[in-house]
Order: sequence, then C-alpha cells, then structure tokens
Amino acid sequence: MTLALDQSTAKAGETVFAVHNDAMTENHEMVLVKLKSADQAMPLNKAKHRLDEKQLKSLGEVSDLKPGADGTLKVKLVPGNYMLFCNIKGHYEAGMHASLAVTE
Repeated sequence: MTLALDQSTAKAGETVFAVHNDAMTENHEMVLVKLKSADQAMPLNKAKHRLDEKQLKSLGEVSDLKPGADGTLKVKLVPGNYMLFCNIKGHYEAGMHASLAVTE
C-alpha cells in the first residue's frame, strides 16, 4: 500500500488536495497533519494499528473514500513540515504515508 503525492514540496497559501482512491477493494482516507519537525516521532498505537490522531494537529481529512472514489481537501498551508496518511487500521504501518515540505 502506498500514498503518493504528485510533488513533495509546495508553496505556502491556499492549497487543494485532490485525492483519488486507486484501490480495487479497500476504502481509504487521507489525513493531513502539521508536524513540529521533519523528524517528529509518530504516535503509533500498536494495539489498534493506527496513529493516535489526538496527539497530532490535524488540518482536515478526506474520509471514507470507496474504491475508485475522489475527494478534495482545501487548506491554507504555512511554511513547515506536514504528513499525509491513511489511518484506517494497519494502513499507516503498511506504508500509506507521505511527507510534504511547505516553503514561503
């Protein structure tokens, strides 16, 4: 499983994330969080196989995307480091996450 971005950097300001679920049989989601630093440790709850979103600063999400479905998330980004991930059980651990650096 992967979560792919068309670019790993973006300029600060209004940004629209156009999300598409390429999976054939599984639902997915995309959660956007602002990190304190590029190497911030992610709060993985190993028993639930999910990140603990209460410990992260979520800027929004596109949830419950059925196979083949599309969704959008519009946010105002400030310079810094961000992570996008799917937090459905086991998906983060399977590699569904990507980093985004936002510049001036």
